[in-house]
Amino acid sequence: MCKSIRTRKPKLNHRQYYTTRYGKDVDIVSNNYPIVQNGQILGGFSVMEDWSRMDSLHKQILELQEKLRNHTASGKSHTASKLTAKYTFDDIVHISEPMRHVVSRCRQVAKSDSSVMIYGETGTGKELLAQSIHNASRRKDGPFLAINCAAIPENLLESLLFGTEKGAYTGAERRPGLFEQADGGTLLLDEINSMNLGLQAKLLRVLQEGTVRRVGGATEISVDVRVLSNTNIPPYQAMEENKLRRDLFYRLGVVNITIPPLRERKEDIPLLVKTFVMQCNQKLERNIRDADRNVLDAFYAYDWPGNVRELQHAVEHAMNVVPDAYSMITAEYIPEHIGGAAGQTGISAPDKQRDSLASTMKDMEYNTICRVLKETGGNISESARILQMSRQKLQYRIKRHRIDVQKLRE
Repeated sequence: MCKSIRTRKPKLNHRQYYTTRYGKDVDIVSNNYPIVQNGQILGGFSVMEDWSRMDSLHKQILELQEKLRNHTASGKSHTASKLTAKYTFDDIVHISEPMRHVVSRCRQVAKSDSSVMIYGETGTGKELLAQSIHNASRRKDGPFLAINCAAIPENLLESLLFGTEKGAYTGAERRPGLFEQADGGTLLLDEINSMNLGLQAKLLRVLQEGTVRRVGGATEISVDVRVLSNTNIPPYQAMEENKLRRDLFYRLGVVNITIPPLRERKEDIPLLVKTFVMQCNQKLERNIRDADRNVLDAFYAYDWPGNVRELQHAVEHAMNVVPDAYSMITAEYIPEHIGGAAGQTGISAPDKQRDSLASTMKDMEYNTICRVLKETGGNISESARILQMSRQKLQYRIKRHRIDVQKLRE
């Protein structure tokens, strides 16, 4: 903090180790700022985070991964290993042409050892695709490890990736990093654009040389790892914003894959909904068959900023609140911000998705509501009582069917 005051510049991400008067080892990272007013230094302040516990947790993760890797290598139980990819290309639900193109290209890419960079908006399924590539490759029997570069503090990320030697810093122990643990397999670098540029330079060297040097170490360790990476912003945008080194991009992006957002492949929505319904039936012990046409209309009208993940959550939301007696998800049980989209845009699902029975039921509902409203002179409360539903549900259905209550009162 004194240096920050003296230079009048913030000193950020400063890691310090010390022992208190009570003998407790402390590992902190501090951000230090000068306080300047009208050109005069008034003082400074420091915001400190205790990383002792965080560092300990990451060490435990590395230890567990190493034990799992050794357990698998011993041949005792490969199927029990958690260092394997769960998903395959068969788990990617799609019928749309854009996704067919992506999956087809990835199946071909999986045959080689070239680095692949996957771009897609949040929730499009980047890791699912990465795991599928691994499981279709010659490395499928090797470990699959993934690390979120945005979730790990940059001071710890280097030691997690490359490992440490005893004495590299206070409390450091001899420990392999993820590159060593993924030897013979695949390492996924999630949100690579969030990695510090200095660390990106060290990563580039590992990729070029095929060797890794532990933090505090002097020897080079050979590793055979296929590196997959992903980013949630376009790679060229990341380079323009100085979030991704160009030389690293050319090394990681030997093959570039772009996953289309859900709004560009809405033909997949019915199949995705059906899949999520079946999954939720098992998870929530329900017996729902599908979503009705009005739900699909609303889903087609919505723009899905959260993509497939948001659709999955919308289905699970509906499955939690739909009454036990229902066998279909109806529009009043999907999230309100999604349910209102169809009425605002007038967009509906393609004709091939429409069901004649659902269409007939919709017409019957429309006619019944109009008849009751006419009989009550447009009285919403009285009509809701006759129809045995709440005012809120009736008003929702009036809005959904675009019923002009004023005309029915005349």
